Amino acid sequence: MIISPGPASVVLGEAIAKELGLEPQLLSHRLFPDGETYIRFPESVKGEVVVLVQTTAPNPDRKLMQLLIMARTAKDLGASRIIAVIPYLAYARQDKRFLDGEAMSFDIILGLLESAGVNDTVLIDVHNETALNKISEEHEMRIHNLTAIFYLADYLKENTYKGAYSLSPDLGRSELVEKVSKVMGGGFSFFMKVRDRYTGKTTMKVKNLDLEGRDVVIFDDIISSGGTMARAIQGLKDQGAGKVAAVCTHALPVPGANEKLKNAGADLIVATDSVESIYETVSVAKLVANFLKTI
Repeated sequence: MIISPGPASVVLGEAIAKELGLEPQLLSHRLFPDGETYIRFPESVKGEVVVLVQTTAPNPDRKLMQLLIMARTAKDLGASRIIAVIPYLAYARQDKRFLDGEAMSFDIILGLLESAGVNDTVLIDVHNETALNKISEEHEMRIHNLTAIFYLADYLKENTYKGAYSLSPDLGRSELVEKVSKVMGGGFSFFMKVRDRYTGKTTMKVKNLDLEGRDVVIFDDIISSGGTMARAIQGLKDQGAGKVAAVCTHALPVPGANEKLKNAGADLIVATDSVESIYETVSVAKLVANFLKTI
């Protein structure tokens, strides 16, 4: 097995290789003046299982194109099997047609990966696993969705949040958060979230919960604008909650997001290293490495 980190995930790719006791094969990479990407495998991959590690944020279009170039090149060079580890997959939220004429971009991206020669795609905490399972039926490429939520929970338990109440930001993620609440040991509930199909803006209804003085953890898959999470935090603080931790797998903070969360009263903001950010605290390297040992 050869671990080849892409330009977007060099540090994480090296960490995954270390967990497996392997030396990573670093790719030669540069950008041409016009923005095109140059990729070269410095060593032979013929007959090898090649694991490409490449996240797709920020600048998802460039990073997806780099991954496609990496995969097709590995195939052309004779790799026996190509596994694409994509810690964060852009376009995964565009998984259905809410309005007539919309592109199902998630399905398109998966099709491109398959056409480029990828045999297995390893994702982490896809936004909608139900939609993923449905779309996966249309592809021969094997698609695996891992979750980092239990690694995040272990970190929180070791850092003063043991016994905290666990909250899901919506019904769709509630089953997973309910499971992790048993690890946290403090109970569970979820918010009701409604998204405007035209603007994408979400509104959140905060349930009246008996959280006076209790620590709370909100487990989400993505934090981007911070608006939804900030409203949740503020609602919990208004109900007398103690410490509130905003936790996600993928941190994609836009300008101003950190201020929103802090102003709302977030006591801790934690994310994984699926994407490089100011919040990355928990690594997914061991999660990915342990899974790679099984396939």
